[in-house]
Amino acid sequence: MNLTLLELFVLISIIHCFLLGIVVLTSKYLRSEANKYLGFTLLIIAVIGINNWFWDLNQDPIISRVLDLALWQFLYPATLYLFFVKSLGIKFKKPHKKLLYVPFIILSVINIVITAHNVYGFIELPFLDKLVITGFYKTISILSILFPVLLLVLSFRLLFLTKTKIDVNWLRGFWVFFTIIELYGIILEFHRFLYLERKPLTYLWAILSILLYWLLYIGVYRFKLLNEKYEIRQILRSRKEPKTVDVNYENEHIQELFRLINKEKLHHNPLLNREFVAEKLGISPGYFSQLISTTKFKNLSELISYYRIEDVKKLLIHPEFANYSILSIGLEVGFNSKTSFYNTFKRHTGLTPNDYKKQHQ
Repeated sequence: MNLTLLELFVLISIIHCFLLGIVVLTSKYLRSEANKYLGFTLLIIAVIGINNWFWDLNQDPIISRVLDLALWQFLYPATLYLFFVKSLGIKFKKPHKKLLYVPFIILSVINIVITAHNVYGFIELPFLDKLVITGFYKTISILSILFPVLLLVLSFRLLFLTKTKIDVNWLRGFWVFFTIIELYGIILEFHRFLYLERKPLTYLWAILSILLYWLLYIGVYRFKLLNEKYEIRQILRSRKEPKTVDVNYENEHIQELFRLINKEKLHHNPLLNREFVAEKLGISPGYFSQLISTTKFKNLSELISYYRIEDVKKLLIHPEFANYSILSIGLEVGFNSKTSFYNTFKRHTGLTPNDYKKQHQ
């Protein structure tokens, strides 16, 4: 088999896509509900890619015929959408989540039945004439356009029109890049629908490769941060630190709050909010706000920021953490982005984290 440089490049990109999906799914540092769906999305795209690669080469090996039985184009939009949902920390009910897989399951089953009848002759179904089969695959072409677009629109609403406390710039960039690729794929699918002619997807994969390598770069960077966060957490857990706060409040709920901060490092949770803490203390959010107003911090945000910054200041000047990046330290103590970490630190200390570290070396 003689391959052009472009075809070889596409094959390497497909392999990288598959390997990246495996790494995301198996790495203990990348293990999360959101990354699980990202890993599955990459694996599914790799399966689609290898099928299309063989198609463009006019090859039809057994593995391609087997993989082609399932209509993977209806699965990756669902897993990608769930990746965005979970990355934003949105709760998604199981019945609703299962509905996203219905098109893939139903259409794949129908495709298997048609293939068994029309291609291999395993079964004889009189009603599956040429008109019905052509109509089914015409419908598949239309749905292959509508289904991804629908979920991309829903993802757009979550990422661009919904207020969130986490940094979504990376997710928005990912969405924009992926949507451009998807639109190009839709154009090719629309051509197939009109003229019953399948265009080669080599250039589509060449464009997608850029996204994959960007993901690899971001993934390696995030992997390093997650690895450092994990190691910092292990060191902190192994150390026995004395209490850092002398609590002089009589209210038992406030005392419990400071105990959770000192002993369990509650403030290191990046998704911490008033409702979560109130539930932890067994009181209503409104009553909790009243209690916080009796302290010197006035509100939960001010209190949490104070203790996060105090922890960062100690870690920055401690020799044991000298080899870890400043951002990893900030993320480990609970900040959810570099911007919020640096802005909060400077507001509390008048210095950037880097300047603070230099002053105390």
